[in-house]
Amino acid sequence: HTLLPGEGITATIVSKDVHVGNRKLFQRLSHYEKLPDDVKVTTEKWEKSGGTVGFISIEGEGIVGAYCVVDEIRDEAKGVVEALKMMGIEIIMLTGDQRSAAINIGKQLGLEECDIKSDLLPEEKMTEIADKVKENHHLQKKAWCWNNRRAVMMVGDGVNDAPALSIADVSVAMGEGAAIAMDTADITLMHSDLNKLLYSIRMGRRVIRTIIENVIFSLIVKAIVLGFAVTGRASLWAAVGSDLGSMLAVTLNGTKLLSSSSQKEKTRTNNGIARSYSEEAISMPTSEVSPEMSIHSRMELGVTA
Repeated sequence: HTLLPGEGITATIVSKDVHVGNRKLFQRLSHYEKLPDDVKVTTEKWEKSGGTVGFISIEGEGIVGAYCVVDEIRDEAKGVVEALKMMGIEIIMLTGDQRSAAINIGKQLGLEECDIKSDLLPEEKMTEIADKVKENHHLQKKAWCWNNRRAVMMVGDGVNDAPALSIADVSVAMGEGAAIAMDTADITLMHSDLNKLLYSIRMGRRVIRTIIENVIFSLIVKAIVLGFAVTGRASLWAAVGSDLGSMLAVTLNGTKLLSSSSQKEKTRTNNGIARSYSEEAISMPTSEVSPEMSIHSRMELGVTA
């Protein structure tokens, strides 16, 4: 078989070429135009309902089948998107899905239509990320050194995401995704839990803050010792003691990242799961829980922090 990026897949079965993919593929093969009008009307209804429509063709017979699939969103996805927004992070959804299906998923996540980019080929996803990276780098050249640095994070799990993952400042792959995505990404979430993405960002910010605290503290200690030395009030042992003391202080300050981080993350995750179950139990009977309640296993996010 052969993968057709952004379109589908083709294989040879019993000496005949078989294609499975989206409308783009069959328009390129000039098969879609030959479909009966009633089939076109049916597939268009599927698209309007938020489904992703695909077709199957056999060499010499044209299109022999059509199907519709609906992506499910992960239980934690909407909460993670809301938390990222509260952290001041801009979120853009990049997907190869058709517009109607992409908007349907995006609205469930709380995204605006202007933040949803659909019908994208792998190279188009890469272009979107590259443009964001260039825009941020251009803004940083005009900013002062103490301004917060903007970075672009790409989160994806598919073969089509690999080019975009390779060009982002920070790339994250899902552990249940394609091997090439995990090989390309800087970080892989082994359990494919989007809460781990939140944890990684929060931990990264805490690490940076701790480093700044340690550097400032060390400079202050050095300045004080230097002042005493210039005035002749500092002995050799005082200098050695202050150096060792500051080293121990910054080391202890760094250990705060280990003391409570795992417990806080465990508590946060458990609370999120309990809250999710509670909301679902209150909102509808178990028998009425739709698969759409249950993120989008193929969702790609472009995140600008």
